Amino acid sequence: MKKMLSTPVMAVAAVVVWLAACGLLTWAYFAYDGAVNGNPVYFWAYGGAILFAGAFTENYTDGWTADRGPRWASALLLLVCTALAYLLLERYDTHLLQFLLYNLLFWWLVLLLLVWLGISAYQHSRFRRPMKPRRQHTSFYNACAFLLIMFLPLLATALLYLAVVDPVTVDEITPIGEAEGGRFIGRITGDRTETPLGVYFFADDQTDKQYYYDVLTGAPVTYDDPIRSD
Repeated sequence: MKKMLSTPVMAVAAVVVWLAACGLLTWAYFAYDGAVNGNPVYFWAYGGAILFAGAFTENYTDGWTADRGPRWASALLLLVCTALAYLLLERYDTHLLQFLLYNLLFWWLVLLLLVWLGISAYQHSRFRRPMKPRRQHTSFYNACAFLLIMFLPLLATALLYLAVVDPVTVDEITPIGEAEGGRFIGRITGDRTETPLGVYFFADDQTDKQYYYDVLTGAPVTYDDPIRSD
C-alpha cells in the first residue's frame, strides 16, 4: 500500500508551493501592471487563512476511516464552480471568449477541474485497490493537502502562461522617436479584440503627447481616449 506523506513533509511542500506561486503572481502583477489577471493579495490571504484554520481547528484523530474520498475534493469542486461562475458573470458580453483565452485564472481553474476529474475517475476506477481502514488525518494535514493541490496548478499555470503568451513588461517598453523620454502612466484596458491584455499608456510632459503600446506585443498602437477626444 502506498505510504502517505507525513504531516511535516506535507506542510513544508504546501508552504513552499504557496510562497512560490504567490511570489510569482506578485512579480507579474507589478511587472505587467495587473494585465495577467492575477491579483496576489487574494492568494496570499486565502493561503494563510487555510493554514491558520487547519492549525487551530479541532482534530478528530481517534476514529478510523475506511476507503472514501478526501474531504478537500468537495471543497476543491466548490471553489472551481464558484470561481468559474464569477468569471462568466463578470465578463458576460460579446468579448467573453477573448477575455477567457487570455485570462490566467481561467486556465488555472480549468487545470483544477481536470485534476478533480482525474482524482474522481481514479476513485471510481475498478483498477483502484481498496484501502485498509486507517486513522483520520489531522485538520492541519488536510489543510496542507488542499493548499498544495490548489496552488501547485496555479504555479504551473502561471509559468506556462508567461512562457506561452509572453507579454511585454512595462520595463521592456522603450519609447522611441517623439515618445522617447516619456514616462509610464498606467495600463488601459482598451479594446480586447485588438489588445487582449490592454495597452501601456506613456506621456511626454514637455510636449503633452500620449503614446500607447500593446501589452501583448509591445508594438505602438492607436487609442482614442474618450476623455481627451473632442
